[in-house]
This record gives sequence, C-alpha cells and structure tokens, in this order.
Amino acid sequence: MNFAQSVDRIFIRRLVAEAMTSGQKPGKMEVVRLDLDMARAFTEAVFEANRRSLDEQIPEFDQNFLLAKHKTQMGRTRRKDMPVINDNQVREFQKRLKKGSLDIEKPLAPVTDPSNPWPEGLSGPEAQEFVKRGLEDKNLSDDKVQVSLVKVPAKDLNPIQRQIYLDKAMGATAKSGIPATKAFLQKSLMILSQDQFIIDGHHRWLSSLIVEPAMKLSGIKIAIPIAKLLPLSVAYGDALGNKRNL
Repeated sequence: MNFAQSVDRIFIRRLVAEAMTSGQKPGKMEVVRLDLDMARAFTEAVFEANRRSLDEQIPEFDQNFLLAKHKTQMGRTRRKDMPVINDNQVREFQKRLKKGSLDIEKPLAPVTDPSNPWPEGLSGPEAQEFVKRGLEDKNLSDDKVQVSLVKVPAKDLNPIQRQIYLDKAMGATAKSGIPATKAFLQKSLMILSQDQFIIDGHHRWLSSLIVEPAMKLSGIKIAIPIAKLLPLSVAYGDALGNKRNL
C-alpha cells in the first residue's frame, strides 16, 4: 500500500464514521465532485461497517452511480438557497395551494409587491399575512393550484439542488439495508414541480437512483413550473420560521 492509498483509507474510515451519525448536517462527498473509484471505495466501506456487501446489495452500483452523477450536474441551486418545508408541514402546504391561500397569479393582493411577490425572510405578522394573501386579492379562484399524488421512477426526476452528498444517502442506506430502504423511499412523499423537478427530497432521490433507478417514488406534484415554484416555496418555508440548511 502506498502513502496515497493509506491516506485515502484513513479519510474513508473517517467519512464512514461521520456518515453513520450525520443527521441533518451537510455531507462531505458532493456527488458532482466524486469519481467512481472514490464513490465505490466509500460505499463499500460503509456497507462493510454495517456487515453488508455492496456487490450483493447493489450489484449495479457502478452504472447507477454514474447515472446519478450525470443527473446531479443539472442542479444549480445551493443548499443554503433551498426551501425548507418539514415533513409535518407538507400537507398544510398542499391544502393552502389547493385552496388558493398563497398569492401566485394576478390580480395580486394590495399588499403584494408585483416586483417581489414572494419575499424571503418574512417573520411575525408579515409572515402570518403572507400565507393567506391569495384570499385577499378579490378573486378566490385565481390562485388555486392543482396538487396531485403521483408515482414517478427516480430516473425520470430532475434535481435543482447542486450539493447532494453520497455519504448522507449511502450512510442511511447501508445502516438500514436495501429492503428497509426501499420500503421507506417508496412511501416517503417528495415535493415535485409540474416539470418533474425536485423541490424537497434530493437525498432520498439519490438513494433511489443508486439502489434502483426504475424505483417508483411517491410525490406531491404541484402544477407550477420550477421557475415559479422554487421562489414561492423558499418564501413559504421562511414564513413558517424554518431555519435554512447550512
């Protein structure tokens, strides 16, 4: 073993330990920056740490990882600029969209600034008002948005987040095992735009893409294109008082 290989193994062991306890912290192995050799070495190590074999659990790992890397290169939004809507808030978001509570289309409410209809960082009374402006624009139907439950293969979805981490996705997968991971991924709801972009659920999507690209994921599809849904959902998460990701 040469010096570089020794350093790599020490680095990988440290990442494996961190991946098994990382929680909501950002990861360290950004997929778009990884080559296949490092991705495989890390994933093999984290599976071995959980007494599992990567080749037995994910025999198509190499080609699945390369597909995931290709897809993640589409992402442009930094982690800190992504919306944060907690799992227990997704249903309420869905209800407000269907009811037309959020001010999305003209005519806009008198308090809505047309040049910045979805301001970031609102708090207090302004935040409380923001989530019901759509009902104050003298038109109760213009802001109603169709929201539907869908099942979409992981390979057909597109990311908007740039920073997606292999260690966050594979750490949880190796710890849970493939059957439990599949069961979780297939019942967990993602938030999707009309044009098949992911608003919430990027690491679940990455896990699915590496485990089984054809796996159908459950999602709430919002009939708004990503160019509009992204700033709206960022403002909404801020108005709820949710702390942005680091």
